[in-house]
Amino acid sequence: MSEKKNTMIKDAVILCLITLILGAILAGVYALTKDTIDAKQKEANNEACAAVTVSGDEVQDVDAEALKKAEDYLKAHGLSNEEVGEEGSSLIKYVEISEVHPTKQGGYVFLATAKKGYGGDIGFALGVGADGAITGISITSQEETAGLGANCMDESWQKSFQGKVLPESPSENMYNKNAESDTQIQALSGATVTTKAITNAVKGILFFADSVRGAE
Repeated sequence: MSEKKNTMIKDAVILCLITLILGAILAGVYALTKDTIDAKQKEANNEACAAVTVSGDEVQDVDAEALKKAEDYLKAHGLSNEEVGEEGSSLIKYVEISEVHPTKQGGYVFLATAKKGYGGDIGFALGVGADGAITGISITSQEETAGLGANCMDESWQKSFQGKVLPESPSENMYNKNAESDTQIQALSGATVTTKAITNAVKGILFFADSVRGAE
């Protein structure tokens, strides 16, 4: 019995050592690759920002104050732009902004995440001109269904956002299943959930951008 107990203790010690060694190896690999991963992500973000601005405009450095204002705005307003008392019903439920970049011509570029996609979060960059119109959108990450929601990566669909503005009625959707308008894009075929997630996120950002212009 004593021998069996000693064997169990020995096996446990060996397993602990193996776990510690593997943990150290993984930590070392992470430390070695983190800077490379961060650099590639920054490069991808810069490319996405440049892709959603108009020709001749220039993306400037992150505006930390604008980011804080955007976060506060999203927490305080709902999908119809009404003020809400609970965060669970606010725009933060649909969109999260990670970076706000002013542009040389008075617009903004937002790096953001659309919540509630069919496959999870959808990363994107959105350009908004000084007049409040969308200058471009670039989907940077998504895990939507191939052939359906993943079609949000199609260049032609992303280009359909250019020039769109907020609906006259704040409660109106920014997508239509049948046709486009000045305030709506055509929904992706068979992917209403993906379309809704992205357009709700875009709508929330446009609400904030509109509030900034109104305060100027």
